[in-house]
Amino acid sequence: MPGLLNLSASFVARHGGNIDKDIADKFGEKAVVFVSLTAKPAEISAMADDIPRLKEASGCGVVFQPMREPTVPAGYRADLHGFDIITDDASGLVAELTSLVAEFGMMLVGHTGEQRVIPGPRRETKAGQKFVVLLPYDFDHGAFNHRLSLVVKRYNGSIVTSLRTVPGLLWWW
Repeated sequence: MPGLLNLSASFVARHGGNIDKDIADKFGEKAVVFVSLTAKPAEISAMADDIPRLKEASGCGVVFQPMREPTVPAGYRADLHGFDIITDDASGLVAELTSLVAEFGMMLVGHTGEQRVIPGPRRETKAGQKFVVLLPYDFDHGAFNHRLSLVVKRYNGSIVTSLRTVPGLLWWW
């Protein structure tokens, strides 16, 4: 139905939460909207109490799965880190990047790949990749950033945002 994602976004906003990621897709005749959100415990409780109203307004089934509390695996730092790159799109790009992340012992929490239009006299379409990771306590930022730079250069790209701390809570799904 038109407005389904807006209905979800309005519900989250009305209760004080922030949407971290949303995905809308169609499976056969059914539509699925997945929304990952960050909210305070009181806001999550209020959303949980208000789910019947969202079901009634949408006419859809709603599954609400709040985490009891964010978890961080042993040996990893509690803060999230992320990096953002643009490159030429090529077969093997994501495989090489995820291999690099694994080689440095990072735990991948989120990844988004998207086509971005780079403005200029000759507009180009490039592959954008955003990664959110947990870092092990023993982590070499300099070595990782150097290796990331080499990979990005091989794909004719640039690092938009180097590895740095990003705000957010951990949501596992």
